[in-house]
Amino acid sequence: MEIFRWVVDLGSFSRAADRLDLSKATVTAHVASLENRLGIKLLNRTTRRLALTDDGAAYLDHVRRVLADVEETETTLTAGRSTPHGVLHVNLLPALGRQFVIPALPRFAAQYPSLRVVALLDDRRVDLVAEGVDAALRVGSLQDSSLVARRLYEDRFVAVASPDYLALHGAPQTPADLAAHQCLGLWSATRGGVIEWAFEKDGRRTTVVPGGRLSMNDAEALIDAAVAGAGIVMMIELLTRRWIASGALQPVLEDWRPGDTTPISLVYPQNRHLSAKVRAFADFVAGLFPRRRGN
Repeated sequence: MEIFRWVVDLGSFSRAADRLDLSKATVTAHVASLENRLGIKLLNRTTRRLALTDDGAAYLDHVRRVLADVEETETTLTAGRSTPHGVLHVNLLPALGRQFVIPALPRFAAQYPSLRVVALLDDRRVDLVAEGVDAALRVGSLQDSSLVARRLYEDRFVAVASPDYLALHGAPQTPADLAAHQCLGLWSATRGGVIEWAFEKDGRRTTVVPGGRLSMNDAEALIDAAVAGAGIVMMIELLTRRWIASGALQPVLEDWRPGDTTPISLVYPQNRHLSAKVRAFADFVAGLFPRRRGN
């Protein structure tokens, strides 16, 4: 199973052989033996590439869970329980990951030399169990009750635009004024559209669906577009703080509180609760964010 997993992850029998310090013939023979025992074809092979079959993809999901459980069991039964080791797969939101986590990962790797980190930057809300991911950084309320969440920070949204844009189009005074502006929307594949903006003032709540000509599925790209003068964007303050400090972006609608605070959390499957590597990563990531703000 482990050989098969490495062949898929590295995309090559040769690279898997090098990684496992085995001969290519041995790796090939093990995968062939696995296919024969299961009675299914796991991989389609050509001279240039290999790809999972449908059965292979389904089997890989089970393999990842089995190997994770084996590693967890061995960790629990040995002194390694207190020493993070093995492979840690983490899913990071691209914007938060690049700005807060990725710059610090070399320090984390140096602290735990027996641990190899695979960071997957993806806005998609991955299925941690099915895809073999140990932990994920998420913004917003936790919807999957099968996951454990460690809250790292409470943030607010802020609507911002560049000084050039505001000089040309003026600043909105109420959420209703946004209908006359280019509002840059964050596209959600899950929702099949842009995420609405929420505002509150004097106990009154109103929502706006961004109606600008541009929408994107990446928070950093939206901020870059706003800095370039493309329009108004609503984003969590952590991601806009440095741009506001530099004067490249200015808050608008400051009299209207953009909805409730939203949590930034590290989530992981319940069966990873005692994992030394997940616990170490959670402690490390928690220290990367500013002191948690209140409501």
